[in-house]
Amino acid sequence: MNQSPHVTTQARSDAGALLRGLSADEAKARLAAGGPNRPVPEDRAQALKELLRMVSDPMALMLIGAAAIYALTAEYRNAIILGAAALPVLLADVILEAQSRSALKKLAHANASRAHVIRDGREGEIAGEEIVVGDLLVLREGDLVHADAIVRWSANLTIDESQLTGESEPQVKTSSSIAAAQPDENSVYSGSLVVSGHGYAEVYATGPRTRFAKIAQLLATTRQGPAPLERKVARITRWLVLIAVTIAAVIFVLRFHATGRGIESILYAIGVAISSVPEEFPLVLTLLLSVGAYRLSRQGVLVRRLSCVETLGATTIICLDKTGTLTIGRFALVAHESFDPNDEAALLENAVLACELDPADPMERAIFDHCREHQVDIERLHRVWTLVRDHPFDPLGRHMSHVWHRTVDGKPIERVVAKGAAEGILSHCSIDPGRRQAILQTNADLAAKGLRVLAVADRQSENVDHDAARETDEQGLKFRGFLAFEDPVRPSVAGAIAECQRAGIRLKMITGDHPLTAHAVAESAGLLHDDRDLMTGADLDRLTPAELAEAASRCAIFARVRPEQKFAIVDALVRAGEIVAMTGDGVNDAPALRRADIGVSLGRRGTEVARSAAAMVLLEDDLGALVGTVREGRVLFGNIQTAFSFLTGFKTMIVSLALLAPVLGLPPLLLLLEIVWLELIVHLIATTAFQGQSDAAVAMSRPPRDPSLPVLGFASAAKSGLSGLMLTCAALVLYVWKLPEGIEYARGIGIAVVVLGSTMLCAIELLDHQKGAEILSLRFGFITAAAVVSLIVALVSPAISNALQIRPIGYLDWVAVSAAAAVFNSWRLLVRRPESIPIRVRPLEKADLP
Repeated sequence: MNQSPHVTTQARSDAGALLRGLSADEAKARLAAGGPNRPVPEDRAQALKELLRMVSDPMALMLIGAAAIYALTAEYRNAIILGAAALPVLLADVILEAQSRSALKKLAHANASRAHVIRDGREGEIAGEEIVVGDLLVLREGDLVHADAIVRWSANLTIDESQLTGESEPQVKTSSSIAAAQPDENSVYSGSLVVSGHGYAEVYATGPRTRFAKIAQLLATTRQGPAPLERKVARITRWLVLIAVTIAAVIFVLRFHATGRGIESILYAIGVAISSVPEEFPLVLTLLLSVGAYRLSRQGVLVRRLSCVETLGATTIICLDKTGTLTIGRFALVAHESFDPNDEAALLENAVLACELDPADPMERAIFDHCREHQVDIERLHRVWTLVRDHPFDPLGRHMSHVWHRTVDGKPIERVVAKGAAEGILSHCSIDPGRRQAILQTNADLAAKGLRVLAVADRQSENVDHDAARETDEQGLKFRGFLAFEDPVRPSVAGAIAECQRAGIRLKMITGDHPLTAHAVAESAGLLHDDRDLMTGADLDRLTPAELAEAASRCAIFARVRPEQKFAIVDALVRAGEIVAMTGDGVNDAPALRRADIGVSLGRRGTEVARSAAAMVLLEDDLGALVGTVREGRVLFGNIQTAFSFLTGFKTMIVSLALLAPVLGLPPLLLLLEIVWLELIVHLIATTAFQGQSDAAVAMSRPPRDPSLPVLGFASAAKSGLSGLMLTCAALVLYVWKLPEGIEYARGIGIAVVVLGSTMLCAIELLDHQKGAEILSLRFGFITAAAVVSLIVALVSPAISNALQIRPIGYLDWVAVSAAAAVFNSWRLLVRRPESIPIRVRPLEKADLP
């Protein structure tokens, strides 16, 4: 194990020096010497691999190949033109990829693993990569451990090391001697998780020198598979590429058979292949997903995987954690109810002793503040009583306890103090049934007001047992009263929930709080539910798997739920075919976050393990931002559909023109240079025209789509393909009509129909997919102007028109071209109807509930 001189006794002679931590300059020097705290070294060859992938664009490669053939045949002008045409294709791909990667790197940096350390005597937050040997880590419940370290001080600190050791039980860590320089049983290791308590640990190994590094290096070689949408697009692309290659081979045979010119036939076949290869499909998908992730980042949502943006658009159920998601997550102790009105001081003293000595938990801090306001001398209590044992939070009884000792007149006295859920506390109290019922009724009354309630109990005796088990310590407690906390519903929650429910998304609250507290919050937030179907963890325990699946689908509020039950609920919904998004912030939420189709972690309150398990992170812990991601996902999928519809029509038109002219015995309408030029135009349209958000309101007014269906339905694909064939007919009719005036003039007429028809087809697709407002946008105006101007320049510029083998066309023929493009597109306006999207559920209404 790598050891640094600073951990020796000489360098750290006392605890005071240790708690000051490193200086900023010392940490900077060690970071430069030891390198960043990365378990897997950065792959320097990865940048070269990515560059090679970006420049391996199929269209660019075919252009370069065609340019080489022209150069070999001494047609240098065409070789230069094609070589120059390859540059914007490559440049576009590189720029788009670079922008996407830059955005993702910024998101990754913002969402990078963070750690709390002591430096220069002050606690601060740094990136996990900046930890160095000698740093003093601050460990709290829910934190991931970022390096191998020796525990120097701890309070109730337990660590989950299952990722490293396979041990399912959390390991208790106590303080090691300041003189201890070697790792021991009280060391913590990178990749483990703080389950409870808090403490300080001194780092002795970072990066590839940690125990976790070997596991991380194995994980680094495992790549995550593509999302369903990505697989669908890849499957479409593979089939179309195969078809394109087959068509190109057939065209080569036909042309060679008709002309006997091998080079010319090869070039023409390359042109057909360029027109047929559907490279725009994955390009548009990647671009639109990147744009969606960028938009969400501006709304305070960090996306860990691009494809999940689109998946959220298909979400049918959102499972919500209550605290911090629906509520603000800032607790204020607003009332205390003493079981004995004459012994209020005992309740408040016990409330203090039920907390940590230096609490980090917000509820315990609220207890300290409230008790100070009521004249409780916390410092005196801690001087009088000495903490000897901590019993961690019990997830079954939902309580924790502390054992304190003091000496009075030479006699030792033991005091056991517990706080937690009323049910768990009462199970350890000796109390008659009538008083028990009164306590539970008081608890219910407070919870019905939407308050979070903790019960407090204690036991004091002169029978001191230094080695007593938890069961012994917690026997025969005396019930003292309640602490009632207020956690208001967030102002934006009601509107966000209403929008989700209008969109046909079902919402479910899953919380560990009292059922009445959960119900009060649901009422305040406007969450639709049936009061008779409020399930508790105890209710779930009595259900069979089939009954659990039915309850998970039917009920909207789950209270007093344990972590494994959260997972079971989400698992049942996923197995039922629902698309489930799950929000959470704690360690107990991590399994459910991982099981959900989209795990969404809270950024401010979320623990490190919750953020690691999630696909998205809400930086501001705002449910409205989550609704924004659903809206963005739906708009994004609509944009993808519109873009793919346009590409289907355009590709059909280009391939048909390239094929039909030689099949009909006509001179080629589209030569290689024309095809390249038209492909550049469609690159511009496809990567620019379909990024709008004009249908956001419409997208949230309809139920979720069925994610199992194809990206582009048969009806949409057929309409777009027919549009392409209609424009093919228009171009061929005018081309044949004008052939007597010369092949170059007729070719100019046909290409004008293609360019104008393509811009009109783009507008038709926007209208057909309920994105008509985009036609009035500056983006669409720029695209139309660029396409038309490029056409005019190509026709009137002698150099360009000679290269393309076309001639300028007359004014009357411009009218004919415009009329043909409009007429052969107009049939879509006659049959246009709102895009029908297959649904899974209809929007919920209040009348749906009994």
